[in-house]
Amino acid sequence: MKILFGRVIGNRYEIMEKLGGGGMAIVYKAKDRLLSRAVTVKILREQFAGDREVVRRFQQEAQAVARLSHPNIVSIYDVGQEQDLYYLVMEYIEGKTLKEIIQEKGRLEPQEAVEYALQLCDALQHAHESNIIHRDIKPQNILITGRGQAKVTDFGIAKAVTNATMTYSGSSIIGTVQYISPEQAKGDMATVHTDIYSAGIVLYEMLTGRLPFEGDTAIGIAIKHIQAECPLPSTLVPDFPPELELVITKAMAKRPQERFASANDMKRALEQAMDRLTLPLGQTQVLPRVTGDRPREEIRTKNRTTGKKPKVLNWVLLALSLLLVFSGALYYGFQRYLAVKEVPVPDVTNLPVTEAERILLAEGLEWEIGSSRYDDQVPKNYVLNQKPSPGEMIKQTRAVILDVSLGPNLGKVPDVIGLTQREARVEIQNAGFQVADEIIEQYTDLIGEGYVFAQDPLPNKEVPLGSQVTLTGSLGPQPRYIDMPNLIGKDLQEAKRILEEHYLEPGEVNNEVSYEYFSGQVISQDVLPGEQILQKSTVNLTVSLGPGPASKRATVQVWVQDDGKQHRIRVVIIDQTGEHEEYNAVHDSNDFISIEVPYYGKGQALVYEDDVLIKETTLQ
Repeated sequence: MKILFGRVIGNRYEIMEKLGGGGMAIVYKAKDRLLSRAVTVKILREQFAGDREVVRRFQQEAQAVARLSHPNIVSIYDVGQEQDLYYLVMEYIEGKTLKEIIQEKGRLEPQEAVEYALQLCDALQHAHESNIIHRDIKPQNILITGRGQAKVTDFGIAKAVTNATMTYSGSSIIGTVQYISPEQAKGDMATVHTDIYSAGIVLYEMLTGRLPFEGDTAIGIAIKHIQAECPLPSTLVPDFPPELELVITKAMAKRPQERFASANDMKRALEQAMDRLTLPLGQTQVLPRVTGDRPREEIRTKNRTTGKKPKVLNWVLLALSLLLVFSGALYYGFQRYLAVKEVPVPDVTNLPVTEAERILLAEGLEWEIGSSRYDDQVPKNYVLNQKPSPGEMIKQTRAVILDVSLGPNLGKVPDVIGLTQREARVEIQNAGFQVADEIIEQYTDLIGEGYVFAQDPLPNKEVPLGSQVTLTGSLGPQPRYIDMPNLIGKDLQEAKRILEEHYLEPGEVNNEVSYEYFSGQVISQDVLPGEQILQKSTVNLTVSLGPGPASKRATVQVWVQDDGKQHRIRVVIIDQTGEHEEYNAVHDSNDFISIEVPYYGKGQALVYEDDVLIKETTLQ
C-alpha cells in the first residue's frame, strides 16, 4: 500500500508520518484540517480491502466502537472510504505502548502494574456493557500517556478480521497468538471471558517480564493455551505476591466459566490484593513480663554427727550389692533367651513401607528389604511380597523380608503435535507406547488437515511404558458458506489454486471448443460466481480447447496537461490475455496523443500520467 505523505484523505485528514503497522492495518499520524488537531489514521491493508466480508465487518464494528466514550479507550472520530482505501480516524495519543514500557523496564513494580490493570478493567467493563468484545487485548494495544493514563485501542476491530488473521500457511499461524484465549485458539466464539483471559496474560507479563506461553511456532503456542499449565509467576520471580498470583491464576483459567465473571470482578480482586499488600505494619505489642522469680524454699541439711564405721564393713556391703545386680541380670538374660515370644506374621502386602514398618514394630518384629522391582499395578514404595507369609508363627527376634515396588516403569510421552498421523504413530511406538486404535478427528483453524492437533497424555508427561496415547487429528477449518469466486477466463492451474485457497475441491474438468476464450482458460463453472457454496464442496469446470478470440484494435486518445512540464504517459491494456503495457513515453506539456492498441475479447484501456490514472476506457 503506497500512501504519499501530504495526501489528504476524505478532504480533511492530511497524512504527516507513518507511526507503524500491524497484520491488519497501517497507522499514520495526520492533521485534521477542519479542527486543527493531530489525529491517528488507520488504513486497512490491501489484502483485506478486497474482501467484502472483512470490509463490512470492519465498518460495522468501527461504527459500534465509535459510540464508546471512556477515558481509558482511544476514541474513534470517523470511519470512511476513499476509492480502495478504508480508514478509521482516531484520537492521537502522545506516549508509549505498554509493550515498550515492559521492554524498557524488564518487569514492573506491583503497584504500577496493578494501576495499569485497573484502568484496563475499567475500559473492558465499559465496552462489555455495550456488547463489544475486544478480542485482541495485548500490551501493544494499550497506550500509556505521559501522565500514566492507560488508553486501549483497536476495540472491537479484531472481529472484522478474525477469519483473516487466525489463518495458517503451512504450519504457521498469523495473528497475536501469545495473548489469545483457549476458546479463540480452538475457533470457538469469543465472550467477555476472552478479554479477561488476555488481560490476565498482560498482568502476568507486566509483573514477570515474560510471557506465560512461548515456543518456536505459533501453532505450538496456541496449543499450549489450550492444553498446557501456565508456569506460576512465583516460580519466575522471588517473593512474588501470592495475592496477585491468585488473581492471575483465576483470570487465566482454561475454562471461561472458571474465570472472573466480569472485568469489574477482576478489578475488585486486584484492589483487595493491593489492600492486603499495602497494610500498615502492626505496632509491636508489649507483653507482660514473665519472670522465673519465685520464693525459694530454704533447704536445710542437718549436719549429723555420726560415728566412724569400720572400712572393712563398707567394702563387704559394696561387694554383696554388685553380686546381687550381676546375678539378676544374668538370670533375666538367660530366661529371655530361652523363652522368646512367638507371634503370627501380620499381612503387610500392598501397604506403604512406612505403614508396614509401624505394624511390624508393634508386633515386636524387625524388617528389612529383600528386593525392589518395577510393577505396573503396585505403587512405588508399596510392599509387593513378604517372607515369612502372613499368619506364619515366628519368634520376635526374626526379621520379616519385604519385596518393595519401584512403581510402574515410566517413560516420557513424545511431543507429536504438528506431525502427520503416520509420523506421530511411528514416534509414539518408538518411544515404547501404543497408539489408540481410534483417532479422534475434529475441525480446527490451528493446523492443516491430516496433522495431529492434540494428544492425551500431554507431551513429556511421564506414564507407564506400554500405555496408550490417544491422538486428535485435524480435519482443517470448519466448513462455512462463502461466495463462489469467479474462475471464468482464468487458466486452469490458477483456477485450481483459487479453489484450494477457498477450501473448495476441483471436480471434473471438461473441454470444449471456444472462439471467445483461449486454450486452457475456464469457459464455465457449475457453481456461478457469487453464489453461496459450502467449503469442501466440489466444483466442476469446463475449459477451452481454443482457438480463442481474434485480435481487435482500438484507438486511445489523450491530452497531456498544460502546465509547462514534461510528463510520462503510459497506456495499459487489461483483456483476456491478462495485463500488458502498450505504450510508455515522455511528452511535452499540452501534447495530443492518439495510439492504436490491440486487445482480445473484452477489456479496458488505462491511461496513466506520471503513474496517476487519468483515463479509463472500456474496450468491447
